[in-house]
Amino acid sequence: MADHIVSDGYKDVGYQFINIDDCWASKDRDSQGNLQADPIRFPSGIKALADYIHNKGLKMGIYADFGTHTCAGYPGSQDHLQQDVMTFAEWGVDMLKMDGCAYSDLHSMPQGYMNVSNYLNGTGRHIVFSCSWPAYWNEAGMKIDYTYVAKSCNLWRNYGDISDSWDSVKGIVQFYTSHQDEFQPVAGPGNWNDPDMLIIGGYGLSVDEQKAQFAIWSVLAA
Repeated sequence: MADHIVSDGYKDVGYQFINIDDCWASKDRDSQGNLQADPIRFPSGIKALADYIHNKGLKMGIYADFGTHTCAGYPGSQDHLQQDVMTFAEWGVDMLKMDGCAYSDLHSMPQGYMNVSNYLNGTGRHIVFSCSWPAYWNEAGMKIDYTYVAKSCNLWRNYGDISDSWDSVKGIVQFYTSHQDEFQPVAGPGNWNDPDMLIIGGYGLSVDEQKAQFAIWSVLAA
């Protein structure tokens, strides 16, 4: 993927990040309790991968979970938050997406994510922080203080996962429309709302629908 981002011209027009989502880790931590890469998927480890991506002039992002396990059942960062952040920094990670699948105490998430932000800042490395807790609060019908969110997160998911369909795109747009007075004031340099990924290049949208999603996401400063 990194090779294609460069050779196909995407890097030249501003694309920077290669992000790894769930399922990159081994199902077990090492003897010191550190996260480690799946030895089959990433036999050289994540640091070697990050070095390769950096040598292409790109940046690398990784996925973690605030709870006991990730959404796919891999080790979560609960009770290891600072340790895992230090591991990611040592590997040369440039972006961290922190999910919240296996965490039952929603009320402690805002402070917990703030703690992670402080740990990230303490590494001395510039790591973009993507937070998922607002999406979980929204799903539970809890009121979210987005000013507080913007103090600890660079970007934040605030709605459910997108799927490869125009109905899914429309649902997200409608949600943003109905909450624009909450979202707009906190969007700016270093802080932005995340309506989830572009599904351009898939099979669920027509070409015109793909163009529309790209345009709307741009308007949203996603």
